[in-house]
Amino acid sequence: MNSRANKPDTQADIDLRACIEHVPPRSFIMKAGAGSGKTTSLIKGLSSVVRMHGGKLRRARQRVACITYTEVAAGEIWKDVGSDALVHVSTIHSFMWLLAKPFQSDIRIWVSRRILEKIEALERKQAEYGARVQQRTKDKDSRDLVRLRRQSARVSTVKSFRYGTGSDYAKGILGHDDILKLVPSLIADRRLFRALLARQFPFVFVDESQDTTTEVVEALKIVGREAGVPFCLGFFGDPMQRIYATGTGLVEAEPNWIDIPKPENFRCSTKVLALANAIRSGGDDLVQVSGERLGPEGAVPTPVGNAHLFILPADGTRDANLDLVRGWMAGQTGDDQWRPGADDQARVKLLVIVHQMAARRLGFGDLYSALNSSAPSAFKDGFLDGTAWPISPCVKFLIPIAIAHASGKQLEVMRLVREHSPLFDKDSLLGVDIAERLKTVGALVASIADAISGASAATIGDLLKLVHVGDLLSFDPRLVSYLDPDSIGPAEPLPDQREDQDDEGREQDESEKELASMDAFLACPASQLFAYQAYISERSPFRTQQGIKGAEFARVLVVLDDAESTHFQFSYEKYLGLKGLSDKDREHIAAGEETTVDRTRRLFYVSCTRALRDLAVVLFTADPERAEAHVRQLNLFEDGAIHTNAVFEGM
Repeated sequence: MNSRANKPDTQADIDLRACIEHVPPRSFIMKAGAGSGKTTSLIKGLSSVVRMHGGKLRRARQRVACITYTEVAAGEIWKDVGSDALVHVSTIHSFMWLLAKPFQSDIRIWVSRRILEKIEALERKQAEYGARVQQRTKDKDSRDLVRLRRQSARVSTVKSFRYGTGSDYAKGILGHDDILKLVPSLIADRRLFRALLARQFPFVFVDESQDTTTEVVEALKIVGREAGVPFCLGFFGDPMQRIYATGTGLVEAEPNWIDIPKPENFRCSTKVLALANAIRSGGDDLVQVSGERLGPEGAVPTPVGNAHLFILPADGTRDANLDLVRGWMAGQTGDDQWRPGADDQARVKLLVIVHQMAARRLGFGDLYSALNSSAPSAFKDGFLDGTAWPISPCVKFLIPIAIAHASGKQLEVMRLVREHSPLFDKDSLLGVDIAERLKTVGALVASIADAISGASAATIGDLLKLVHVGDLLSFDPRLVSYLDPDSIGPAEPLPDQREDQDDEGREQDESEKELASMDAFLACPASQLFAYQAYISERSPFRTQQGIKGAEFARVLVVLDDAESTHFQFSYEKYLGLKGLSDKDREHIAAGEETTVDRTRRLFYVSCTRALRDLAVVLFTADPERAEAHVRQLNLFEDGAIHTNAVFEGM
């Protein structure tokens, strides 16, 4: 284990070690706020398991599992644990598949049932078509129904199933969504499966537990309830940092579990932390305190820092006003790094909800409009991190392989092809001229690189059809249905949407939105994929507020701008009380369910707590004077830290 495991203990680390040392080990939930060193505690926990139970684990050929939300996070933890053979680190999807893969007969049964469920759902949808449903929707549903029935007939002939980028049941490929439904089902239904999981991994630690699906959390709890099988389950997370709707949020403790709070914040300056606690006070009871910082010569005082709010007009002066804010912050802090410059990526991190400002400036405006502006909510959420099913194959395979080809990295090209392409599956290579197959793949890769490079007029639709016809990648069936050569023309214009419309109308509108969104997506220039990739992979001065958990920056500029956002799930003006709640919000409150205000509070907390030292928050609103008077009553920011554009006079 690296030096992170050797850092000084907090009380949470001591409590965690006691859980692991207990006979038998006790399951726990560690609630750790932003900047608390949650990952450090996780590494310490893994180190304790290896130190205390390593001999027993080796003799029984067992391991401790650490599962996390993203491949990046898994890679960072794997480095921290020093590649110890007793520790298995992976994403949730990969871990779930590792468990399920040997149960091929059970998978086949589940897949057959899953296809029948999809068929029945489509048949119900067809039976309940309303007058507003477009003919194109009906045609697409009919094609999907034919495809599913064909898959149902072929499942019995599949030799074995594997985990891939997108699901294709007839070829034995299961996608991400399938895995997160399959394994909880196997855990719930099969006692043998539960026993084997616990015997193979008697310790399972779940990182970023607030973003883990409820189904996965409940499935792991079922394993822990199994009598006679020792199983220590640990959840590390923070409900206040849950951003995506699929996450479970707060994990409820089982009887005899230990709750371990970790209130320290080792990241933020005192001014930023005071703001963070003010934001958090409306969400839960965790109050964070500044953790002791250690330097080469002992304790280091926490910097005071700055946390300012600028309330400015939501008009055509936005960009100019952001520059004024940065100039003012430079003068206030004595730090010229706040001023705009060519190396903005290293200077100031600009946090926004994905909106036109970033898309327009960085050059993927059409792509943004297609998958965000009027897209279904599932596209909007998955657009933020590249996981939405239309864009996922581009992010995971097409863009990386184009970059590798353009850079002359042929080994990386072949690694990507072997990892993702069915053309190099063992069965597909039987009786094939390998040299000819390599030549075919080389031509396809060159075409992909040409399409994305910017010198081509190719659209994303052209690119995806090329890959689909060449069988270079297995696409999600939902995407395949849009690449069908028999699909008909563009969808009709959509009517204006109301946020609090009835559920039936929302479901119909989401279906129609998907059609229109996919038309626009497939028509986007393929060259915009590079700019989009730079945005979501942190190679731009912009970051999405939803995608920065765990990140930290010396200077942070948070933009609150409902007018430029298309996410009805978030509204800063509702959160701040500048806009009234919708009927749907009131219904959610009455039912004890989360609202737009709850989601926005969490997003604001995550955004502000990225700042190590200095924070500037800019609220663009139609009536700055009214907003200023109201916000001063909220006691979020210090009274002297709230400004309008009058503060720029004389600059």
